[in-house]
Amino acid sequence: MVKYNYENNKLEIFLEGEIDIKSCKSLRGIIDGYIMKYGPEEFVLDLSEVTFMDSSGIGLIIGRYNLLKLLGAKMTVINASENIKRIIELSNIKMECVRYE
Repeated sequence: MVKYNYENNKLEIFLEGEIDIKSCKSLRGIIDGYIMKYGPEEFVLDLSEVTFMDSSGIGLIIGRYNLLKLLGAKMTVINASENIKRIIELSNIKMECVRYE
């Protein structure tokens, strides 16, 4: 399930549940739809309700980062669990605009 909030040129996406190969295709379409609709300057991906993420989730994050970079927007990933932070860090992603809060 995806919830969102858009205000002051900031798009916040709140994900929940499992982010895996089965869910990524629909999540990608939903999130990209919001990004294209609002064209935000700032994008926040809140993972506080995500219970599991595999490498497909990493691909989802990288893809959104690349799209936002093309649009000139900043991206922030917040509230990632320690396990999810570890998966992201182990993937050796070099994303200068992504930080953890």
